[in-house]
Amino acid sequence: MTPREQARQERKAALIARRAEVAIEKAREKAERDAQERAEAERLDAERRETARVARVAFDAYEQVRGRLERMRHADPDAVALTAPERATAAALEHLWTASPETIAQLRRWCEPVGGARSADYDAPSPELMVRLKRDHRVLRRQVGAELFVPEPQVLGAFGVWRGDDFYNEDTIRGFSALVALQDGAVLDTCRRAPVRRLVWEIGGGWGGFAHQFKTICPNVTYLITGMPTSWLLSAVYLMTLFPHARFRFYGDALADDLWADWDTTDFVFVPEAALAGVQPPRLDLVLDLGALRFMDAPRVEVHVRRAFDWGAPYFYSLLPAAVPAPLIETVWSRIAHAFWLHPVPPRAENIPPVADGPAAPVPGVEYTHLIGWRRLRA
Repeated sequence: MTPREQARQERKAALIARRAEVAIEKAREKAERDAQERAEAERLDAERRETARVARVAFDAYEQVRGRLERMRHADPDAVALTAPERATAAALEHLWTASPETIAQLRRWCEPVGGARSADYDAPSPELMVRLKRDHRVLRRQVGAELFVPEPQVLGAFGVWRGDDFYNEDTIRGFSALVALQDGAVLDTCRRAPVRRLVWEIGGGWGGFAHQFKTICPNVTYLITGMPTSWLLSAVYLMTLFPHARFRFYGDALADDLWADWDTTDFVFVPEAALAGVQPPRLDLVLDLGALRFMDAPRVEVHVRRAFDWGAPYFYSLLPAAVPAPLIETVWSRIAHAFWLHPVPPRAENIPPVADGPAAPVPGVEYTHLIGWRRLRA
């Protein structure tokens, strides 16, 4: 074979080898794509199965709660006289009495009437909303760390925004700021690190979001929720879905005298406001108001404060939007002052103005104001 023929054969062999390498590389890439597609399909299928499972758990909880409420719905002729905002909330929740499985599967998207964030705002979040949420999240995370942050659970139609691995919305941030205020006020650890079971009372209970956050951070707590039973179609169903192994007790399941039997192994207790006079708990370590009192008239606020004092609560926490009108602050916080020494909790913000004489100036970027009341010797 001449040198030219040998060179030709070598080029041909190299070309065949290169084609083989390319074919092998294409086959490898295809196998990787196929594996990724299968993994993604399996992940999506697992998500669909998990979503369906959670929806079944939620609807089962809903039927249990609705059955309990139906039995007590018209049982008390002396039910609490609701204010106009509370009546509007009850009317907005009326459709939940006949909710379908599909409605309950999207439960988070029906929470707006009880002070929840608007889900529609997150379908295409405005730049203003994104900036505000990320600012508040950044400030709190940077100043206190992630220890008290409980992300929005991605179940039941959850909505929000992502920052890194954190998923949250306005409700999440409000709860985070409340937990931070409770820690700054030296109250949270009385529940979080206590060697004995604590009993915490949240007035109203909203849709259950803060109860989920608090119980996650402070598991050794029995959490009492009082207020309008209709809202339990949100809060009780939500909590029963997220805490499937927790023990729940509802007023009406047993006589009032038995409500607190084995209370220290019960996780959540639900009592209508109208029944509060006859259900004194065995102890009370903290009262929480996440804005529920501002929708009540002054006499009802006074009744709640007096009951907290009579039940022995050492601390009374109240949260209000920073822009709430002064008369509402007077209605709520001045009544709390009848039985508790008021200690406003300084806000967490990027820029805190220096303390000066005279009226305090608004703090830019602060969404909520926080108050902790310390029990007086006498009310």
